[in-house]
Parts: sequence; structure tokens; C-alpha cells
Amino acid sequence: MVAGQRRRQLTDETFEHLTQAATGQTTGVWMVNFCSPSGKVCKELAPAWEDLGKELLQEQLFLSTVDVHNNQQLRQRFSIQSLPTILLFRDRKMYRFDGKLIPGSDYKALLRAFAQEGYTSQTPEEVPPVPSPFAWLLKAAEQKVATVRAAAAQGDLQGLALAVLPILLVCLLAMLLMGVNLSRSSKSKRD
Repeated sequence: MVAGQRRRQLTDETFEHLTQAATGQTTGVWMVNFCSPSGKVCKELAPAWEDLGKELLQEQLFLSTVDVHNNQQLRQRFSIQSLPTILLFRDRKMYRFDGKLIPGSDYKALLRAFAQEGYTSQTPEEVPPVPSPFAWLLKAAEQKVATVRAAAAQGDLQGLALAVLPILLVCLLAMLLMGVNLSRSSKSKRD
């Protein structure tokens, strides 16, 4: 990968592959801006972020952004509560920028200082692991059970039906796929 390409947006799908934040960080040091492209501070920060990214490439320090509205898994994984949130991934640890990004301030100087040495005054955090597909499925199931319980407790039959119907459809689809698979395997055994 060409170094200049590292300043692009990271997504739920590309984040771990490019940064290797949880798996060794062999691709370098990354500073990631979790933001909303339509947010006022994020818009004001963008030119300084781009300039700083170009300057820090020579130090193998890569700047990227994550649009939190389109990448909810990353927002949850890194517990992003306010925007923008800037995280530095270095030496298999994660550091949160706690400086103030006040309009009109020298964003570039603040962020350069944090990336180069200011992070050492922060408490290092463990990088949260990449959630497995099973963890995602388990969380979705827990949310669905909570919805069903709430609808049942309120006597909301319409809400209950809407909560249970997707579960029944998924089970029906799974049974159909298993049936097709069994049919194919028994047919191939006969041949």
C-alpha cells in the first residue's frame, strides 16, 4: 500500500486490516478521528487534519478518519460518546486525546504535540478486540429478546408480533436451506 493512501477513511470493514490495532500494529502508528462529516468542529478540523497527515507520514504516523454514522461497529467497539473523538494507536495501546478543540485554536499544533509526545501523559488503554461474528449475533439476539419481553410485559400484541416475526422467518429460512443441503447431499450419494 502506498503511504499516501493511509490517510483515507477507515470503515467497519477496513479498520483492523489497515491499522492492525488489536493484532500487533505492524503497519505503524495511527491517529484516528472519529467524527461526523457534517459536524461543525469536524468540518473546521478537516484542513488541519489533512495537512498534519501529510507532514506526519514521514514519521510513519498515519492519520485517518471514521464516519461514526456509517460505521456503528467501530463506534461501539471504541466507546465513542462525543464527536470528534481522536484516538492514537501506538505500541499496542490506545490513547484518547483529551485536549480541547476550540474553534479558532491551532488544531494542527495541538494534535501534533499529542501524537508526538503528549499521548504519554494519558493513561494507555487496551485496544478492544475485533468483535467476532458470533458476538454480533449474540448481541442482536439479546436485543431481540429484550424487545420481545418489553412487548409482552406491556401486552403490546402488535409489537410482540413484529418482534417475533423476523425470528420465525429466519428459522424458516434456515430450515429450508438445511433441507436443500440435505437433498443435495443425498442426491450426490446416490450418484
